[in-house]
Amino acid sequence: MKNQPWKRFLITGAAALLLTTGYNVVDMQTAEAKVTTDLFDFQAHRGGRDARPENTLVSFAYALELGVTTLEMDMQMTKDGHIVISHNPVMNPNLAQLNGKYVEAGKYDIRTMTLAQVKQFDMGTMNPAAGDYYEGHGKTQLSVPGTKVPTLEEVFELANVYGNDKVIFNIETKSYADPADPAYKNNVDPAAFVAKVNEIVKKYGMEDRVTLQSFDWRTLKEMKKINPNITLVALSSEQPSWGWVDGCYLKKGDSKPSPWLGGININDKKFLGDYVKAAHEIGADIVSPYWEELSNELVAEAHDYGMKVVPWTVNNPTKMNMLLNMGVDGMISDKPWLLREVLIKRGIKVAEPTVNINSPYHTGTDIVGGETKVTKKGGDSAE
Repeated sequence: MKNQPWKRFLITGAAALLLTTGYNVVDMQTAEAKVTTDLFDFQAHRGGRDARPENTLVSFAYALELGVTTLEMDMQMTKDGHIVISHNPVMNPNLAQLNGKYVEAGKYDIRTMTLAQVKQFDMGTMNPAAGDYYEGHGKTQLSVPGTKVPTLEEVFELANVYGNDKVIFNIETKSYADPADPAYKNNVDPAAFVAKVNEIVKKYGMEDRVTLQSFDWRTLKEMKKINPNITLVALSSEQPSWGWVDGCYLKKGDSKPSPWLGGININDKKFLGDYVKAAHEIGADIVSPYWEELSNELVAEAHDYGMKVVPWTVNNPTKMNMLLNMGVDGMISDKPWLLREVLIKRGIKVAEPTVNINSPYHTGTDIVGGETKVTKKGGDSAE
């Protein structure tokens, strides 16, 4: 784990505050997640992008057949008001093809397109020229040509067709709060975005199986207002070198509220840089930080508040075991087959696989020696 000098400051400062004020976090009102499970929350990141084309019905079917607790995914809103599953607001040249060619970077913004236009792209084969992205995620990923971007409704319907009435859906509003972010230009109004998501969740009766996650905490606050029955997940990270500003980046000396935190200034005297306390302030039930930024103290603090801890994105068995030793309540992984093996070896109960060999999205789940062993190839059914 990399050196985190701010974390030492956070822990020392918080301890001093407790000693001088007598404040006890246990005395605070505790969070109470509406989605409950007696299992460790074993989540397939984007359906398991190191195994299948990410954020597609193929990847979600794979995850169901592997036996995950939760399907993790990202949402965008189209110009005509549909919620589609995509991490990127603009079609990614590492993933998307149109008319047999990988798209140009920055050319096709989902938020300015209709659903019919979005459905024209083929997301089934990662671009082998994608460099580090392919090296990191493509070598074990099965190519399934013809795979389309799904809607949120189609994901719910897939689980229903599989007969899985237990799987949880961890759905992220990909909303961009900072005007300095290039993705901000066509950002969907947070209230409109959340209202549409809530409409679909209620239509399918998924309120007790959906967790809404976001780096843009404005969307969490909006959901809290319109439907307090939805479990909220506060995403956070301190990785400015990644080229995007996130909700909890501790900018030294910055006294202004972060645009990502819905008006909260995480550096003020109330929070002292403590994203767990800030997440509790907005009513989040779960904190989901980048895994390298966790500590035993932060896990314990979240639990004192009654909040669960589900870090992202953990792909190494050694690190998985380290986080289990910290007492996390779940993990999000690109390599869910590895996480499942780790849990089983430690005697941690996992969900039973839900297999449907007749599904057009069934591709099997075996990965042997770093290569995918295909049981049956799937693809999108005819439009």
